[in-house]
Amino acid sequence: MEFNIREATLDDVSAISVLGRMTYKEHFADIWNDSDSFLNADFSIDAIKSCINSPSSHRYLLAFRNNILVGFAKLNINFELNGMGMPCIELQKIYVKKDSVGNNLGSALIERVVELASELNSKYVWLDVLKNNVQAQKFYQRHQFGIVDEIPYKTDKYEIGMFVMVKRLKHT
Repeated sequence: MEFNIREATLDDVSAISVLGRMTYKEHFADIWNDSDSFLNADFSIDAIKSCINSPSSHRYLLAFRNNILVGFAKLNINFELNGMGMPCIELQKIYVKKDSVGNNLGSALIERVVELASELNSKYVWLDVLKNNVQAQKFYQRHQFGIVDEIPYKTDKYEIGMFVMVKRLKHT
């Protein structure tokens, strides 16, 4: 399946907000009693605009199928992972519409994230993944991310915990 992936512009802010809220609820509604405060902070128009207006710190990569936004990745640039001793790229979010999961969209986004990280001379890409999200962990492992740490994470419903996963880039 063909996807078009490009960096977000200010024209995309509303679409990112809508898709972010929708995909978060599709995939993570069960870990919260009330996810509204999280969604209102992370996917507010102002928060997304601020990120897009700071390309040296943040980037959104948008994935389209037939000119319809079906997924995105949010990156934090030069975001140091404890213990790495150097700036890295953090893959903060990768969200895909539920009906697009399994169509290689996530893989296409990961490939573009790695390309961008290489272009920015980063040596590593890292991310956090919920400890109970085994499907996502396996996906990242297929893309050569390895678990390097465990950190606490809790919602208003319960303590879940997260794994920190890292991929060393080939040019290093």
